[in-house]
Amino acid sequence: MTQTTGENSAQAEIWNGDVGQKWAEEQADLDSMLAPLGLGGIAKANFAPGESVIDVGCGCGATSLAIAANVTPGGQVLGVDISGPMLTRARQNAEKTGNVNFALADASTHKFAPASADVIFSRFGVMFFANPSAAFANIRTALKPGGRVCLVVWRPVKENPWVMKSLMIAAKHVTMPAPLGPEDPGPFSFGDRARVTRILEAAGFKEVKLEPQDVLITIGAGRDLAGSVDFLLGVGPIRMILAEQTPAVRQKVRDEIIADLAADFDAQGLRMGSATWIVTAQNPK
Repeated sequence: MTQTTGENSAQAEIWNGDVGQKWAEEQADLDSMLAPLGLGGIAKANFAPGESVIDVGCGCGATSLAIAANVTPGGQVLGVDISGPMLTRARQNAEKTGNVNFALADASTHKFAPASADVIFSRFGVMFFANPSAAFANIRTALKPGGRVCLVVWRPVKENPWVMKSLMIAAKHVTMPAPLGPEDPGPFSFGDRARVTRILEAAGFKEVKLEPQDVLITIGAGRDLAGSVDFLLGVGPIRMILAEQTPAVRQKVRDEIIADLAADFDAQGLRMGSATWIVTAQNPK
């Protein structure tokens, strides 16, 4: 387990526990669901052969491997994550890829080789820092002067039907947890444009830009409707809410979600709207 302590220790515990294990087990279907979003960021990053890249919050390594193909020949990718179970899967997936390495570490405090990277990339790996400005200031030490950042992060939850629809149904049957505060870490904590800009500028970055990306994602590809909903309930934000309910309540919520999402299911699977930002920024020269 990573030696993360202090502000981010709670996140390390979550991602080294059953959540991280579940994501590692469901790696193939999660990668299929999130691939279009990560590829949008990779296209925007405009990687070139020979570049050195750090992939923050790399998870099971899908983005690290995709980036590695873009920086070949001569380039290198370092994937960093706090989840031991997910990095175990990442290393398995990268066994035949020679220009990718992984580090079990907290990117907010890890001592990166100074000025060693051309690009910092992340797909959904930076929204959980307890002190994001300090975390990005630390990450910036790894960038060469003039280096660049490209992040894919969720826009507000209300703009993401793939999450919002099931949460609204659950709210009819259970007492929902108090909403996170505007500065609290969480999957949708980078939804506010002004906050993201403030965080990155406080860390020393310049030319911060946020571009919206709206994509239909396929949830539980290859499964029937019920199976796709079960996948969603197993990996989405609703998982921890339902875990505390009785079997009868969980079943009722599941049945209503299946009925509600039937209109989103077709021959390609359960296809729902997603809303993200592609964030870019520059390290001063």
